[in-house]
Amino acid sequence: QTAAAAAAAAAAGGVAPALAGGDTFNRMSGVLEPFTDVQKGFKLYKPVAWNQFEADPGVYDMKWVDLIEPFETVQVSTSPVSTATSISALGELDEVGAKFAKSRDAQLVSSKSRDADGSLAYTFELKGDAYHEYLLLTINRGKLYRLSTVASNKRWSKREEMYKNVVLSFVPKGF
Repeated sequence: QTAAAAAAAAAAGGVAPALAGGDTFNRMSGVLEPFTDVQKGFKLYKPVAWNQFEADPGVYDMKWVDLIEPFETVQVSTSPVSTATSISALGELDEVGAKFAKSRDAQLVSSKSRDADGSLAYTFELKGDAYHEYLLLTINRGKLYRLSTVASNKRWSKREEMYKNVVLSFVPKGF
């Protein structure tokens, strides 16, 4: 994808095109489609034809589940925050990643940060005994956003690229 195409995609969909490491968003030939939740204040590209579930209070705001492999999920949740205005208030990138990995009894594979349309976002790749996960955290307009994409270790290689693009597409602004 050229820089001009990435800029055009970002302008058209409000999608932040790159992580600090140089990863760029890709719709994956129609595997992903745009989704906006104006009320919750976020947008992303979601997997096409996955089951969609709305709001299980205290657990998630929106969730998508693969029809064939129900362990494979994309989940967005929000929590109010009263004092922090940036995810950096939780600590340094690697420090926050290590805390999340420990709380999930997982290994921190990688940690990256990016600007998600004006909001600092931390992204972590975590690997547990049975699962693999990309976890994105960001704060905007008094909310902590958490995007989690999970697959079994066995199926991670089939989902990793799609999940990376879901995470790259996430913007904590739904308008």
